[in-house]
Amino acid sequence: MATSEVAELRKQLETLQRSHDALLKTLSLPSEPFTASEASHLQRAGTRDDHAVFADTSTLSDDSDEEDGSYFVQAELPSKSFDHEHLRDHLKKHNWTERGREILAPVITDPAKLSKQPRLFHMGPGPADDRSHYSHFQVYDVRPDRAAEIVEASRSQNNVSKATGIWHSIRNIGQSPSKKTVGRITVAREPAPILFGALHLTMQDIFDMDELFRHLVQTDASPKTSKTFFFNFEYYTIIGEDCKPMDWQRADDGKGADDTHIPLSRCSSVVALALFDDKPRRIRNRGRRARTQYGWVQDIWLPWQVLQLQCFPDWKHSTDMFESGHRYLNGPEAFLHALLVEYRDARKRYKEIYKRITLLVTPPLGFIFDAALRDQRLFEDKLFTWTRRYFYAHQTLGSVNESIKSIVDSFEDTFIDEVWEGKSKTLWPLFEESPRNDHWKRRLRLLRLQFEREMKELRILQRENNQRRHEIESSQDHLFSGTSIQDSRKSVELSDITVQQGRNIKLLTIVNLFFMPLTFVTSVFGKTNMPAEPAPFWHFGITTVAICVPFLSLIGFLSTNFGYGIWAAKTKQLFRWLRLKPKPKSTESAQEGFEPHIVNRTLSAEEGMRLRVGGHGGSGSGSHTRKERRESHREGHRDSISHPHIRKKVEAMGEGRQSGLVRMGTVVGSENETKESVRASKDTIVHVKDD
Repeated sequence: MATSEVAELRKQLETLQRSHDALLKTLSLPSEPFTASEASHLQRAGTRDDHAVFADTSTLSDDSDEEDGSYFVQAELPSKSFDHEHLRDHLKKHNWTERGREILAPVITDPAKLSKQPRLFHMGPGPADDRSHYSHFQVYDVRPDRAAEIVEASRSQNNVSKATGIWHSIRNIGQSPSKKTVGRITVAREPAPILFGALHLTMQDIFDMDELFRHLVQTDASPKTSKTFFFNFEYYTIIGEDCKPMDWQRADDGKGADDTHIPLSRCSSVVALALFDDKPRRIRNRGRRARTQYGWVQDIWLPWQVLQLQCFPDWKHSTDMFESGHRYLNGPEAFLHALLVEYRDARKRYKEIYKRITLLVTPPLGFIFDAALRDQRLFEDKLFTWTRRYFYAHQTLGSVNESIKSIVDSFEDTFIDEVWEGKSKTLWPLFEESPRNDHWKRRLRLLRLQFEREMKELRILQRENNQRRHEIESSQDHLFSGTSIQDSRKSVELSDITVQQGRNIKLLTIVNLFFMPLTFVTSVFGKTNMPAEPAPFWHFGITTVAICVPFLSLIGFLSTNFGYGIWAAKTKQLFRWLRLKPKPKSTESAQEGFEPHIVNRTLSAEEGMRLRVGGHGGSGSGSHTRKERRESHREGHRDSISHPHIRKKVEAMGEGRQSGLVRMGTVVGSENETKESVRASKDTIVHVKDD
C-alpha cells in the first residue's frame, strides 16, 4: 500500500513538473515566431531592443536529490596554508604596482612601522582605524555532491577584531583531512587595506591579483582574460549611513545632500574564476590585436576557485547568495551564479538612485494647494537652486544609463549563443557528447533564462531613467520660461524707473534754467558794481526783468514740440541765407573765347553728345520743353562749342579712310545740312566705301 501511494505521488509530481516547464516555456517564448529578418533586428546596434529572446526551458532541471553524483567535480582542490609572518614579508618585499600601492597605501607607506609593529591586525573588538569594521567576508568550501558550506573563523581568543577573524578564514585552504574540497568561493566586501594584502598573499598563485587591483581602481565594465577569467563592473551607489568611501574611490563629499544632490560614490567590483588545470588545451589566437599568438582552454571539470571583490561604501549587499543549498556542478556554474547576484545587486542600487533622484526633482503632495511652492518651482531664486538641482539630476541619470548600457553590453557581447550551447572554442567548450555535458547544458539554459530576465529589467530601468530625464527637461523649460517672464517684468519696472528718473532730471534742469539768469544778473551786479549807500535798486530790477523774462519765455517756448520745430526751421533758413554762393571758376575753354554751359543731364546720351559737339538733337524724341531748351541753346551758343576737341576727333573720323568700314560722324555745317545728317544717322549706321 505504501509503495502504491509513493508511485502515485511521483506521478503527480511529474505531472506538476511538466506543467511548470510548459508554463515557463509559454512565458519565455514570444507571442509570434520571429522571421529571419526580424531576428536580425534584435541584435544590438546603438541601443538594445527591449525584447529579450529567452532560453528554451522545456528541458531544464532543478537541484533534485536524484542527480548523479558523478556529474559533479571530483578532483580535490590543492591545499595551502599561510601564517602571520608570511603576510608581513609579503607586504614588505612584494613589488607592488601603482594601483596596488594606491590600495595598500595605509599599510605599506611606512616600512619601518610595518617591521616594528607586533601585530598587523587590530586586536580590539571595536571599530579600527584601518577600516576593518567595514569589511565583510564570506568564505565557502564546496564538497563533491554537496552544497556550499561556510567556513567559520577559528578564534583562539574571545576578544579579537573582525579583521583577525577574516584572516583566519582565508589563510588556510583544504586543511581538513576528513572533508574533501573541490572548490572555494571567497566573497570580500569593502576589504580593509590589510585584508587586501592578505587576499593578495593567499591568492597570488591562483589569480592575477595585480591585474584585479588595477581594474578595481581603473574600472571599465568588460570581461578580461589574463591568468584567469574575470568580469569587472563599474557603477554608482548611494553612500550608506556611517560608511566612508576608500581614499582611492571617487565619491561625493556629502555636503548639501538634502538640497541639491545625492551623495554618490563610484563603485567597482570584480568576479574572477580560476580552474586548476595542469594540462590546458592550446588554441590559436586569431584576433588582429591579440598580444599572444596562442591561448589556452582549461577543463571545466577540474577543481576551481571563485573570488568576488566588492568595493561598495553601502550596506546593500546580498549576504546570503551562496547559502540557499544550491549544489554547483563545476567552477563556471559558481562563477555565473556570483555574476548573476552581482547584476541583481547592481539593479537594486540603480533603482535606489532612481527613487532618490525622483524625490529630489518631484514636488511634494501639497504642491497643487500651495502657491508658494509653485512659485519656488516656477521662478528661480538668486542662488539658482532649482537650475542646479535639475542639472545634477539630469546629468546623473545620464551617467547611470551609460553605466547600465556598459555592463549589459559587455555581458551580451561575451556570452553569446555558442557559449550557452557549449560550442564556443575559447570559453568553456565541451569537446565531447556525454550525459555529464548534457546535464551541464540544461543547467546553462536555466542560468541563461535568469540572466536574460536581469538584462531585461536593466533595460527597463534604463528606459525609465530616460523618461525621467525628459520630465526633468520639461521642468527646466518651465523654469526658464517663468524666470524669463519674471525678468521681463523686472525690465519693464526698470524702464518705468528710468522714465521717472528722466522726468526728475528734466524738472531739475528746468529749476536750474530758472536760476541761471538770476545767477547771471547777480554776478553782473557784484559788490564792485553796486553804487554806494544809499543806493537805488530800480536799475537792478529792470535788468533782472529784461534778462529773465525773455530767457525764460524762450526756454518755455523751446520746451514744446511746436516751438522746437519752428526754431529748427528758422535756424535752417538763416543758415542757408548766410551761406556764401560759390563763384564760377575760370576754365581753359573760357580762355579760348567761348563760355562754358551746363549740359542738361536729363537728356539722353545721344542727344547730350550731339549737343556737346554742336549737333542737333533728335526731333522726334523728348518733350516739347526739352526741344525748346535745345533750340535756345543752339541760338545762343552756335559759335561757342563746349567740347572742341571732341568735335575735331569726330571730323577727323569723317575725313578718314576711303575704304573699309567707316563710322559715321556728325559734321557741323548749315542748318539744312545738319538736319539731313541727323536723318541719315537714323537710317544709316555704317557706310561701306569701295575704292
